[in-house]
Amino acid sequence: MSPIAVLLILFFVTLFLGVPFVWSLTISCVASLCCMSGYPLMTVVQKMYNGGAKYTLLAIFFFMLAGAIMQHGGISSRLVHFAKALLGHIRGGLSIAVLAVCMMFAALSGSSIATTAAIGGMMYPELVKEKYPEGYSAALPVAGGTLGIVIPPSIVFVVYGATTGTSVSKLLMSGVIPGVMAGVFMCIYAYFYARKHNIPKSDKFDLKRLLKAIKESVWALLMPVLILGGIYSGIFTPTESAAVAVVYGLFVATFIHREMTPDKLFKIVIDAVKGTANILMLIMAASIFGYVLTVYQFPTIFTNLMSTFITGRISFLLFLNVLLILLGMLMDSGAIILIIAPLVYPMAVSFGIDPVQLGCIIVFNLAVGQATPPFGNCLFAAIPATKQDIVTLSKNVAPFVVILFATVFLVSYVPIFSMLIPNMMK
Repeated sequence: MSPIAVLLILFFVTLFLGVPFVWSLTISCVASLCCMSGYPLMTVVQKMYNGGAKYTLLAIFFFMLAGAIMQHGGISSRLVHFAKALLGHIRGGLSIAVLAVCMMFAALSGSSIATTAAIGGMMYPELVKEKYPEGYSAALPVAGGTLGIVIPPSIVFVVYGATTGTSVSKLLMSGVIPGVMAGVFMCIYAYFYARKHNIPKSDKFDLKRLLKAIKESVWALLMPVLILGGIYSGIFTPTESAAVAVVYGLFVATFIHREMTPDKLFKIVIDAVKGTANILMLIMAASIFGYVLTVYQFPTIFTNLMSTFITGRISFLLFLNVLLILLGMLMDSGAIILIIAPLVYPMAVSFGIDPVQLGCIIVFNLAVGQATPPFGNCLFAAIPATKQDIVTLSKNVAPFVVILFATVFLVSYVPIFSMLIPNMMK
């Protein structure tokens, strides 16, 4: 049996048997290489080690830790109070506030799942209390949570950058305008939904209450300015900015809000270590997978095959978006990046697509995939917080998914949205 057949058969069989994706990928790659006579297996160890031994990957741990500190240190709850005070007097203001808080929390956590779980748990009861339909109320943090990996900082952008060798700083900044655009479009939809269903205003505008909310949340509002400003200005790298975010968040949570305890911090750190280990294992497995693809000349074969019906930039982007939409419904975003990025990267460059724009397109598509059935991570993250089933969530989040996909295609065919800020960087 040929090594390629061994790779494909073993990979799908182990997945079907319930073997975790990372081990299915690793086992199938090693078995395939073993079929090549005289192949030194020490190369497998070296490739996997080199894949995980990258300085930029430290940002994954720090961003995960910073997001958890925000969530458990009282910072996210103050963002909620600020958004309610600012937007509560508008028709559908509470729903708009949910989406706004998701955007702000996305600029702190770097994780879509964490954003959905944190904001859903806090805001869903408030929405139901204000007579919003339960299904719609549950769908809001799902839709807003998808922006967690688009608006920087973003763990998925770091993974893409490490996989393709693209500047992580520019990748992170490429998500700012597309993420904000998507958030604004969804807020507009939420406003008209509230008007159509005659949902009353939550509160009257109270300047005193708003000023108090600003005072209480000022430390939280300064955090994305500190992180993104430092990256944009070149004062520190994405990895250094992640460490700064941890120190800043820990200082605020411990000494300003006084809601962080040693026991809580210990649990947060352990969870962040476990989460980071899972991602690093994926990256290491993907390194050997990428090497196997190179050995078997898969990129060349794939490019030649696709070039038979892809004749230019427009058709390539259409194919890429459709492919990612379908894969996003079925697979984890990290796994998709590690498999697809090395294949489409050479072809995208040949069509004159900037690697940074390609990264933004891929990550944005995968973000939307987290809100689509049957395996959208944000859908499952919302179930414990809202007690709604997957069918109800999927049905109510569908209009937001359409808006997000429309934004994805806009970003794909109008490069300035993703490239404006990166092109202004040093």
